[in-house]
Amino acid sequence: MSQLLNKIKYFPRYIVVFLIKIYQLTLSPDHGMFKSRHPHGFCRFYPTCSEYTKESVLKYGVLRGLYFALPRLIKCNPYTSPRVDLVK
Repeated sequence: MSQLLNKIKYFPRYIVVFLIKIYQLTLSPDHGMFKSRHPHGFCRFYPTCSEYTKESVLKYGVLRGLYFALPRLIKCNPYTSPRVDLVK
């Protein structure tokens, strides 16, 4: 019974992670079809914003993970210096 409840509890996380993986495989300039246009990478941060979002959603859940990912997405612009920014 508890395994079933855990699967139900974590189901929204896996939906969001699945959507992020689809984005990474299709539209992402660092992971997807357009990777050949940017051989040295496109993102200014490590890990990329989509990887950071995926990790934070898996670690903290959907709402809190997206809450932590939002400032990272806002910081992602050409005027920010490149750096390593890991999920805390």
